[in-house]
Amino acid sequence: MKQNTPMFHYSNSLWSKFLDWNPQLFREIKGRFKTRNIVVSAVVAVACQFLVVISLLGELPKPEIVGEPYYEQQGRYGMGNGYENSLTYTKDLLGNWVINWQLFWLDLFIILSIISIASLLVIGTYMLITDIVQEESQGTLNFIRLTPQSAGDILIGKILGVPILLYWGILLFFPLHLFAGLGAHIPLALIFVFDAVIAASCAFFYNLALLWSLINFPVSGFKPWLATGALAFLLFFSTVILYHSHPPFTYSVADCLWIFNPSLVLSYLIDATYLPTHKTAFLSLENLSQLSFYGQALWTKPSLGISLVLFNFSLWTYWCWSILKRRFYNPENTLISKVQSYWVTGWMVAIALGFTLQSSDQYYLTDSYIFLQLTLCALGLGLIAALSPHRQTLYDWARYRHQKSKNGQILWKELIFAENSPSSIAIAINLIGVIAFITPSIFLMLQDNPQSTFLSFILTASSLILYALIAQLILTLKTRKRAAWSVITIISLMLVPPFSLAIIGIVPETLPLPWLFTIIPSAGIQYVGVSTIIMTVLGQWLAIALLGFRMTRKLRQAGASETKILFKS
Repeated sequence: MKQNTPMFHYSNSLWSKFLDWNPQLFREIKGRFKTRNIVVSAVVAVACQFLVVISLLGELPKPEIVGEPYYEQQGRYGMGNGYENSLTYTKDLLGNWVINWQLFWLDLFIILSIISIASLLVIGTYMLITDIVQEESQGTLNFIRLTPQSAGDILIGKILGVPILLYWGILLFFPLHLFAGLGAHIPLALIFVFDAVIAASCAFFYNLALLWSLINFPVSGFKPWLATGALAFLLFFSTVILYHSHPPFTYSVADCLWIFNPSLVLSYLIDATYLPTHKTAFLSLENLSQLSFYGQALWTKPSLGISLVLFNFSLWTYWCWSILKRRFYNPENTLISKVQSYWVTGWMVAIALGFTLQSSDQYYLTDSYIFLQLTLCALGLGLIAALSPHRQTLYDWARYRHQKSKNGQILWKELIFAENSPSSIAIAINLIGVIAFITPSIFLMLQDNPQSTFLSFILTASSLILYALIAQLILTLKTRKRAAWSVITIISLMLVPPFSLAIIGIVPETLPLPWLFTIIPSAGIQYVGVSTIIMTVLGQWLAIALLGFRMTRKLRQAGASETKILFKS
């Protein structure tokens, strides 16, 4: 009879709505949220908090023993004895120890925050990648793809369900985390904003983790360790360096890594406590005053700095999410579409140039543009990997073009926008857009021979377009290891020439011309004239034209032969 009560019907209807909303999330929670796992997670979370509190309490003054001689005690939470930066513990008129409890609660808040960030990002990323790898190896991932659920529902179910025990443990951190923040006199609004930044960073890195797990990799079992190792190194390195007593910034594009670390926002919370700077110098907002964007010190303003960090995470999450949904149902597609690549490249070059132009000092600018050139290389290689279709996809496109060429299909539009067409034109458009965006700053900011810097970017872009054509040609071969041979060839073309020149003793100062044909032409460009550089660029373009002609001829032949086979059948 109890089953017929209204309360049962109400709870049953809520449960049914939950199941209907996201069956994948229910599947993940049902498999993980069991009593034993819940208890273990709770014990680990409580034990971790207990150890942190005990370690901080160890900094407090020891009780005096009757009969023992008095000795002066010092510690981090001492209020001092009148001398500057003194850490001596003193007593009030009633004989009670005078302790800086605000600093104590602040340290507790910071430690719990850093543990939460590291756990959510590193452990959560590992759990998501491991789950997808296991699903793929067991064959259940393809079964999930065949269910009537949308890609968005499945992915949300994974993101919310796979780390559910981790969320439970962090939830147990929250009461002490909040109490410590209020005890440190941090405004409640700032605490919630900081939590929002952590949530935004989790959304970005979790989407990135799922995207990485869907990429074809020779040793799939190594995927979780590679990704989480890189992320852990990034978080540890940036946190330690950022909160060093001296500003750690390089005034180059490398500084953009800091805005991907949510602990950056902790500086604003520390500043809101108004504690003496000698107590919190390692987390002082003064360090962020050295970090600028297009020459503007935006990070010293809490509202603007936090907004920029949130916007950065949100935008990258949106792009990762759109790419992830596209990739989920068809892993054979290119990683991103050509249209997506134009938007992502535009945002990346805007961010990279902003951190390059932090200082107008020519000493910093010269090195900053070298870093920017290396970033252009990394971007070009990423575009080659993300946009280059494989043999069967190209042959299908060539056959389609051969059949539809008389029906008003415009070739240049397909080369620029179509997903299955060769990638060389789209990569060239991305690189040309990058150089067009960077060029005005080169001639406006650099005083020492800006023409050579501009031409070195042209040489680098031309080399990358050449690599894109070579990679695309290799991907059209019949061999089974096309992707591996493509990667090996491109890496060899990048690394072998400069290393060979260095080993045999050809340095840029004595013989600069061979260095112009490497991926780092800036090493020798300052030792040659403009005419030599222009001739080198023309030589690269001639090689690009010949490879492009070869590629076009091969695809036409493939399209014609595939069409003949189709008609015969």
